Amino acid sequence: MASSYVVLIALVVALGGFVYGVDSGIIATTLGHDTFKFYMLGPDGENAPLTGAIVSLYNVGQAIGTFAAGYSANRLSRKWTICHSAVIAIIGAILQTAAVNPGMMIAGRCLAGIGCGILLTVVPIYIAEVSPPQQRGMIVGLQGFMIAIGFFTANWIGYGGAYASGDAQWRIPLAMQIPGPLALAIGCCFIPYSPRWLIQQERYDEARTVLTAIHGNRNGEDDAVEQELAQIRAQIHAEATEGTDFMQAVTKLFSRQYLHRTLMACFILIMGQFSGSSVIQNYQSSFYAAVGFTGKTSLLISGIYGIMGVLGQVIYLFITADKWPRTRTLWVGSIFLSVMIAICMALSASYGSESSGNISGARAAIAMIFLYSCGYAVFFNATIWVVPSELFPFFLRSTGMGLAVFSKAVAAIVLSQITPTALENVGWRYYSLFIASNFVAAFVYFFLLPETGGKTLEEIAELFGDAVVAEPSDKLTGEGAVEAPKTAHVEKIA
Repeated sequence: MASSYVVLIALVVALGGFVYGVDSGIIATTLGHDTFKFYMLGPDGENAPLTGAIVSLYNVGQAIGTFAAGYSANRLSRKWTICHSAVIAIIGAILQTAAVNPGMMIAGRCLAGIGCGILLTVVPIYIAEVSPPQQRGMIVGLQGFMIAIGFFTANWIGYGGAYASGDAQWRIPLAMQIPGPLALAIGCCFIPYSPRWLIQQERYDEARTVLTAIHGNRNGEDDAVEQELAQIRAQIHAEATEGTDFMQAVTKLFSRQYLHRTLMACFILIMGQFSGSSVIQNYQSSFYAAVGFTGKTSLLISGIYGIMGVLGQVIYLFITADKWPRTRTLWVGSIFLSVMIAICMALSASYGSESSGNISGARAAIAMIFLYSCGYAVFFNATIWVVPSELFPFFLRSTGMGLAVFSKAVAAIVLSQITPTALENVGWRYYSLFIASNFVAAFVYFFLLPETGGKTLEEIAELFGDAVVAEPSDKLTGEGAVEAPKTAHVEKIA
């Protein structure tokens, strides 16, 4: 079992997932308030291109943030990169809360996106680097759990805003984006540096102290700590010849040796968007209106929708994480989501308006959305962060994860920009896109994604044909070095 210390620091860092969940989720309920729509979108409260811009510029910010994440995580450390990104998210939330025009609102959303883009890149890296391999799925999955909690919180904050009056209906909920990153920034002052980053900086005594704390300081663990320290140092020495320059790293990511891993990491996070989850989350008020539910009723349904995500995430942590194979989790989940969306689309086509006179059919459509939310949390919400964090070697991990998050952000930009127009013009037919994309993803996962669950990073590397650093036979003390093959690119402990 992972030590309580590891779980505690993982929970602190996983607040980054909570920040992302709140910042991403709050826009759905904000767009559901008429006071916001009349203030920002014009006298008729409708402006599909501007609505798309408010949503999509947040994702543009995420894409921008990923470029800074890799460099900062290697130079400033994972710890302080997370702290600085939380400060950026706070500034973005302040701008949104005080927005007096769409431009100010969009600027705030973009800044919040930059902060969250960095968090989404660095948080799973940090957690993976302090987690024991046997529990890595569960511990890294805490980020997904906190994302679900963030969405849940955002939905109920938005519902509560409906009971305020005037602009307070949306300004107070937007201000509730501030406490999460503030707590994260403060918490970062008390967590340790990643032991791998410390070793990269040749701060070996500090790394030894952190590893001892991670191991729980149990009797007889000194040998294990020294062996792990030697192993990590040997691996980083072996990788030092590869260099950590951004352009060198990008070139390596698209080399024949790493292309498979790069494409799979990007595909997994892109499919986190093309599964339909972000569209349903951000535009659920439009969907509920399509089946006849508006106003406070729509916001209440959004709150219940958030509960389903938390329920699914609990199922993941206690039943799926590190028990189900990663690959099976992804392909089974893709088929499940396709089925749920197909049923929902059929019900929307038949009962998608109040004039249909069948309230039971509309309720059934919403029930399918609830089941979809629960299923997404069980199969994807955490897994899409766990698997990419396992695929890359240390010297490519921050850049590779950044590229994957960048790909996710680009996919989100496209979807958030076209969704309002698509819903206006084709309505329920738009969801057929996600039925098809989920089925395609299921085939990709089944045939092209090797199983990484329960394996050390050495074993994962061997799946992709990497040479591996030999097991060190001597303990590392002082400044003694452990030789390692220079062809090795992965490490055992992450």
